[in-house]
Amino acid sequence: MKLKTFYLILLIFSVTVLYTGCSTIKKEKIPPQKIISKIPPGHARINGEITKIESVAENKDSNDPCSKAPCIAMVKVKGAEYGAGFPSLTINSEIKIKFQFTLAPTSKELFPNMEDSYPGLKEGQEFTALVSHIENIDKTLPNYQVYGYTLK
Repeated sequence: MKLKTFYLILLIFSVTVLYTGCSTIKKEKIPPQKIISKIPPGHARINGEITKIESVAENKDSNDPCSKAPCIAMVKVKGAEYGAGFPSLTINSEIKIKFQFTLAPTSKELFPNMEDSYPGLKEGQEFTALVSHIENIDKTLPNYQVYGYTLK
């Protein structure tokens, strides 16, 4: 009797192992997603070239970095990716951009508490940056601004 019980248990165990081991569980292979860095609304990632740097603006606020280093440049748009609500740019057109951390190399004199650093930009240099669009009542101010960039 013990032998029959043993064989019965062995049979049940074998059938269970075979059933679960041979069953086909379809695993859908999902191709790796292309990493897409999202561009926030009101912004565009541009590839640009500095075509002209405006001289240091006269500013009564001596704490403003733009009173010590140039901040505004004409930029030739070489390419752009847009976030929602950003007006489209014409490739190879020029736009006026304010660089909030100046076009000069980052220094402790200009930005004593800043951890990031930027090498500065000169006419003819190409860069990539996230540009924001703002509407200004004062038409002399640029509608575009950049906080950080990388050289190409």
